[in-house]
Amino acid sequence: MEVTMPQSLYQNWQFAIEINGFDVALFKKGQEPKTEFEEVAFAPAGSMFDQKVAGRMKFEDITLEKGVLADGSDESARDWVRIQADVNAGVGALPEEYMRDIDIVRYDRAGSETRRWTLHGAWVKALEYDELEGGSSDNTIEKITICYQWWE
Repeated sequence: MEVTMPQSLYQNWQFAIEINGFDVALFKKGQEPKTEFEEVAFAPAGSMFDQKVAGRMKFEDITLEKGVLADGSDESARDWVRIQADVNAGVGALPEEYMRDIDIVRYDRAGSETRRWTLHGAWVKALEYDELEGGSSDNTIEKITICYQWWE
């Protein structure tokens, strides 16, 4: 009888979000990319049932959460949104001006990189903050929803 050794699995231990202009240490939560294919169905002549094949690829938005510095010095997300607004208002350049590549990196407990995703052509779809609550001692969290073209 052959003995099977337990398999090591990825743990949600350490990760980094690398975006030009952002302090990676402030990110506390994120998502890995999700890929989905559209379903294309067609009925060939004489067939009793539809034939199904994979259609276009779709990439779902991701949401990143990060802490906000108390001194107000971290304006990275708001600056990124301002660039997008300028482009859309016609006072900036082309969309390439605000599209960025984002790296999502996973580390093991020893700090060695185990996996990396690069999201290409990313831009801010939504920027939001925690609700205001008097008397709360929680840190303020900035939530950034990112739309992107594709990942590798």
